[in-house]
Amino acid sequence: MNSPLMQVEGFAELQAKIRLLADDKDKRKEVLVILREVAKPTLQAAKSLVPIASKRHKARGKWIDPRNLQKSLGNITGKQDNPTVYVGPRAKGSFDGWYGHFVEKGVNVYRKGFKRKRKAGANDHASVGKTKANPYMAKAYESTSGPVTADAERKMAVFIQRRIDKLSN
Repeated sequence: MNSPLMQVEGFAELQAKIRLLADDKDKRKEVLVILREVAKPTLQAAKSLVPIASKRHKARGKWIDPRNLQKSLGNITGKQDNPTVYVGPRAKGSFDGWYGHFVEKGVNVYRKGFKRKRKAGANDHASVGKTKANPYMAKAYESTSGPVTADAERKMAVFIQRRIDKLSN
């Protein structure tokens, strides 16, 4: 009475191929290549929208050259298991885009000689103004989000189909 209703030939082989495909180390690398390629329009838009300083200035004891933020824009690979690529100012290695978020969101300006406190909201009384925000990354994302999403979906579908074809061999 415990006989199966139907016998599928090669099912064990199919299961082994699916497990092999799931453990494929090249999969992450291929997806990252696709994501970097898809992110190029957003990166180009951000580089064209980023504000450029008119002259060299000093911040945190370092000289910041004009076009420094523009040169630091690029792809940042996420460290999590899921392949992820971010577009934004890079601050590691030879790149000095650590101040990109200040330009994007604006910062408080304090009166001269004010000693900042670390507690949230404790410095609000000493603020004499705020620099104007220039949301260059938000504008770049908005201007390219539709075509980039469609391109990503198309390229990922081709990648998945290629993996299915590999599995069927």
